[in-house]
Amino acid sequence: MRRAAKVANSALVPKGVGLAVGQFGRSKANLSEAWQAARETRQRLLNESKLPIKTVILKDGTEHDLPTDPAERFEFLYRVMDWSPAHHASQISAARRAKYGSIVMTILSFALVCFMIFNVPMWIAFLLIPTSLTILAVGAATTFRWALVEYQYTRRSLINFKTFIVQPKFFRWIFC
Repeated sequence: MRRAAKVANSALVPKGVGLAVGQFGRSKANLSEAWQAARETRQRLLNESKLPIKTVILKDGTEHDLPTDPAERFEFLYRVMDWSPAHHASQISAARRAKYGSIVMTILSFALVCFMIFNVPMWIAFLLIPTSLTILAVGAATTFRWALVEYQYTRRSLINFKTFIVQPKFFRWIFC
């Protein structure tokens, strides 16, 4: 009887299914260990990224303590890089041009992809919609980054992005 059940079972259920069911329990344990290791690595990297940079080593090998005030940090950068007022003004205008160029290219790319959505077969349009949203997101991020750089050069203060967002005239710095 057992032999008949075994033969019937082997005929109805392929050998790989039984093996897969047996491996499923082990792979679940392996997968949970991998997720836990990934979470620990992510947390460690986040904690390390939050540490403030307190010193800098220059090309000549000297180590300098960085000031904590954002304006003093910019002035330190200004001295170390040996910038002139003309060079500083050219950096401000270059950051402004890059910001405007990013805005224009984002709008043009987004409009082009949106236009293509209506002129291609429907199955391609479903691929173009996420593409257009990705272009919009990347363009907005690039615009914000160049607006922050322009703000830092103009105000002569090395602030972070969170501080830049809470500025009273935030959108003026982006679009003007």
